[in-house]
Amino acid sequence: MSLLVPLLLLGLIIPAGIALYRIRAFAIPISRVTATATIILPVLTGISLRGAQRLASRSNGSLTNAKPSLSWATIIIFMLLTIYETAIATLALTHMAPPSNLNCQLHQQWSRLFSNKDAEVIRRIQDRYQCCGLRSTVDMAWPFPDRSHPVTACRDAFNRQNSCLGGWRRDEQMTAGLMLLVAGVVFLIKPMIMVVHRTRHSFPSYWWPARGSSNAGGGADDEDGLEANEEEVRAAHNRRRIEGSAYRDDPLVEDARPAGDSEPNSDANHRLLQPSRLHSEGNNEWR
Repeated sequence: MSLLVPLLLLGLIIPAGIALYRIRAFAIPISRVTATATIILPVLTGISLRGAQRLASRSNGSLTNAKPSLSWATIIIFMLLTIYETAIATLALTHMAPPSNLNCQLHQQWSRLFSNKDAEVIRRIQDRYQCCGLRSTVDMAWPFPDRSHPVTACRDAFNRQNSCLGGWRRDEQMTAGLMLLVAGVVFLIKPMIMVVHRTRHSFPSYWWPARGSSNAGGGADDEDGLEANEEEVRAAHNRRRIEGSAYRDDPLVEDARPAGDSEPNSDANHRLLQPSRLHSEGNNEWR
């Protein structure tokens, strides 16, 4: 369980990497800078959480016993990460808008590829979705129309009847969804850690293993140590009571005075054996 957060953050790099690959391979109109920032986000979050752990440990003396104390530096780090995540999530949501709002960006992207005669990318898109052209099978399709290739060259050569707009648009929405997933999970990690460690565990060594710690869940050991200390205190107190008790030379006196009694000579505190009166027969009796 102590490796949950590091493994989760490392796992988030996978969907972020898939998103960047789709953007590059199929010319999806999403900024590559945004996709790259999505890959960096889990790594930066892990480094920041580790730094927050060290800041918290300064006031507690060790990483394994770091309490959930929030310094100003930790708060600033978390605020900057929240702004970072919000920006990525907002940009991702703009590419998950209703289909009619995405068509304009897709049309501009395809027109740019067609104007640059980027046959490799257009062919890759058409092969992925088994389609020809953007809005129709003859709309800016590859092979590009020329003297040797009619407008219907793609449809005639590959026997495809579908345009690429629908599949390309869905791929854009799925790619943006992967980026939104990464930003959302990273956003939820911070409050989840704080809630868990404020109620149950030390911060944040339970979720992030501290260096040199052999047991991340050290709560039971701490409780055992406290119980042992209490036993030692009680034993030392009993020894002081025994060593400090007064020595009595009278064997007939039994000290039964309770603690806090200020009358050591009372009848309740000392029981004495006394001989009875001599009877007329001259025999002695003990009562």
